[in-house]
Amino acid sequence: MKTRAAEQPPRYAQVLRLRWPGWAGLLAWSLVLLFVAWPLLQLVLQTMTPTNAGGGFLQSYREAFSQPVALSAVWGTLWLTALSLLLGVPLAVLLAWITSSTDAPLARPLAILPTLTLALSPLVGAIGWLVMTAPRVGSLNLMLRSLFGLNVETGPLNAYSLPMIVMLTTFYVVPYVYGPTYAAFRQVDASLNEAARACGASETGAAWTIILPLLRPAILAGALIGGVMAAAMFAIPLILSGNTGLHVIPTEIYHYLNQEGRPAPAMALASLLSAATIVAMVAYLRLLARGRFVTVSGKGSRPMRVRLGVWRWPATLVLLLFLLLAMVLPLLSLLHLSLVDFWSREVFSLPLSFQQYRRMAEFPQALEGLRNSGWLSAVAATLALALGALLSYRRARMDNRANRVLAFVGSLPLGIPSIVIGLAFLVSFTGGWLPLYGTALIMILAYAVHVLPIGMRNCEAGLMQMSPELEEAGLVCGDSRRGVIIRIVAPLLRRPLVTAWGLIFIILFRDISISILLYTPATIPSSVALLAMFDQGSMPTAAAYANLVTLISAVVVALILLANTSEEPAR
Repeated sequence: MKTRAAEQPPRYAQVLRLRWPGWAGLLAWSLVLLFVAWPLLQLVLQTMTPTNAGGGFLQSYREAFSQPVALSAVWGTLWLTALSLLLGVPLAVLLAWITSSTDAPLARPLAILPTLTLALSPLVGAIGWLVMTAPRVGSLNLMLRSLFGLNVETGPLNAYSLPMIVMLTTFYVVPYVYGPTYAAFRQVDASLNEAARACGASETGAAWTIILPLLRPAILAGALIGGVMAAAMFAIPLILSGNTGLHVIPTEIYHYLNQEGRPAPAMALASLLSAATIVAMVAYLRLLARGRFVTVSGKGSRPMRVRLGVWRWPATLVLLLFLLLAMVLPLLSLLHLSLVDFWSREVFSLPLSFQQYRRMAEFPQALEGLRNSGWLSAVAATLALALGALLSYRRARMDNRANRVLAFVGSLPLGIPSIVIGLAFLVSFTGGWLPLYGTALIMILAYAVHVLPIGMRNCEAGLMQMSPELEEAGLVCGDSRRGVIIRIVAPLLRRPLVTAWGLIFIILFRDISISILLYTPATIPSSVALLAMFDQGSMPTAAAYANLVTLISAVVVALILLANTSEEPAR
């Protein structure tokens, strides 16, 4: 039988409910319902609405799957996602283990570099590997032919092949799994491994029976995000799948809209892709609910450290090889191509200059794309982080059913591929009662909705580490709710907020899936400008532009790292 004291809500919760302004809740509900729930609901409803040609209920699906290419796209998306996860997840776990829990040389200084590969967008990476492995004039192919005396016109490597597409998609998945897995490895207490060894388990047995099960939430979380990103992959198949026969759902959505002008089958494929990713997210949550995963013990906890013996340097070489293939080689190939006048078999004998960087000014879309991507991404990142902080704060400090529902709806874009979000905004805000298409606002809102869960997760993680008593003390001392947030909450959440803002900015700055559906000549972003240069055949200039885009992303990543490693100011 519960006591009366147990039935009463905590005093802090009462203070929150009394002092929280009503307009904040109204604003949160309005934004989430209007720009998260409404576009997704519209996308589902329009796939079930008869088209102008008739056909009745679910005609959009019949129209889409009446052509074999739709089934081929579904199958291509499934196997590309599955194979990328099958290769990428073990590789990411291996890299996280090497950098966090072994005595491999240079493991600590190199630990952050796998995350830095996020600065290289899939579009830039695909173009970089195309420059290296184009069958006739790829720089790496030219070097291999010369080195081994191969008297062939093409090869030995082929950019337009399924293995190349799988490899690049795998590289793109790895950092999403590596980040949470590395953090989880750092929290594993060494006593767990020692206890297993004392009970007779081998090092391998302890890893399989003790360590990996404890890391399951982190690995599954990374695999979920990586799987959604792989399923939504647009740039790599668009650039490299021309001669492979590979079809994937994102490129088919783009084909239906931009080349055939048929939104109905595009919406059918988009809703199908969203349903699959949401089912995967629900399965992930149910799987985690089956057990407890405690990796941090009391004051005597020590990070795990495994001695590799003769495998110390080979482990470091695995890490260096990944960095070389995923980031260094494509960037070097783009850098070299950007310093020559044209792309040909004689690319290594041509004089070097910075002419291509000056020639970018001849492309009106180039500099305009950088400006647009900069301010659109910055505004959208700020909006997503502000709304995410509001939703997370209400969820963490006013834990009732309404706020849980609000937070759940705000988290839905976590399982929605970006191209589906772009399509949802396209069908919801083109004409009708809120005609936003053709404006910068529709891109800002679609960007913000896409990354809203990232802002929520980072803010929620920071709030969970902050005792509510700090805010209660400020309220009891007479400060206002706004004053408590400004003087207490915001300074304590500075690092999570800065990190989240930088990560969101990078994701949006290089986005192409949403941008390709919603941009206009006045709002063209850098990713679409780069794709236009590529389509026009201006490869050296496109390489220079790709380097500039990557440099901006790398600077943002460096600033994030600097902000997180700087010392706290003296108080």
